[in-house]
Amino acid sequence: MGATMIVRRRRLSASSLALGFNLAVVGVVLGCALLAPPLLGYSSDLNMAEALQPPGAAHWFGTDNLGRDIFVRTVSGARTSLLVGLGVSALTLTAGGAIGLLAGYVRTVDSVTMRIMDGFMAIPGVLLAIALASLLGSGLVTVMIAISVPEIPRTARLMRSVVLSLREMPYVDAAVSIGSSTPRVLFRHILPNATEALVVQATFICASAILAEAVLSFLGVGISPDLPSWGNVIAGGRQFFRVAPWIIAFPGLFLSLLVLAVNLLGDVLRERIDPRLAARRAS
Repeated sequence: MGATMIVRRRRLSASSLALGFNLAVVGVVLGCALLAPPLLGYSSDLNMAEALQPPGAAHWFGTDNLGRDIFVRTVSGARTSLLVGLGVSALTLTAGGAIGLLAGYVRTVDSVTMRIMDGFMAIPGVLLAIALASLLGSGLVTVMIAISVPEIPRTARLMRSVVLSLREMPYVDAAVSIGSSTPRVLFRHILPNATEALVVQATFICASAILAEAVLSFLGVGISPDLPSWGNVIAGGRQFFRVAPWIIAFPGLFLSLLVLAVNLLGDVLRERIDPRLAARRAS
């Protein structure tokens, strides 16, 4: 019994430590997104006399081929990347959650809607996002839409599976038996109990969207180069990687740390929210 308690305490301590580290990383990036652009700007001025300078006291992360400060562009690009991640999460959860909510509760909607979602899921997400970004053009909002469309079917299927289990609960049967309308049952009894799964899903969508934005910008179909993002900075330095690897290294490091922290944050939240998973790990 004593050994079991020690193991549980160690696991709880490790989970708390992981949660604190992930929140710290996300907090630092969020602080850069909020404070860096007003204080430092976007480093859009060209200075060819200082092109391809290595990291030093004058330029902590060095400069790119146009003489722009990589440190300023990296910390300022956090705003764009976070905006994309949070915007895609909001769009995906709203659209996918609504579709999954109706499909899981109304059988006539389920048979048609899920076949459409299956058709979208048959197309690789990156290819669909590239096609939509090419059609809609560059821009922050269009990139959010292009990344959101491939994520909506996955969120809809998750929401549908949760609703299918919740609709069999006794409290839902009781609400229906007293004459509650379908919208009241959905928004008063089912949706509040399904938000836990959506919260965890939002973290994974945010991380995936940040990566997708970097891929689109790297391929030249993402956000305009005038607005710095980590994908744009990496794309601008790919031709000079051999002589100036710092152009790619620092924004790539920020991108990797943020995506890793958000993904691990989702895992920790899932353990904290789902009592069955927590009990299974503790046993």
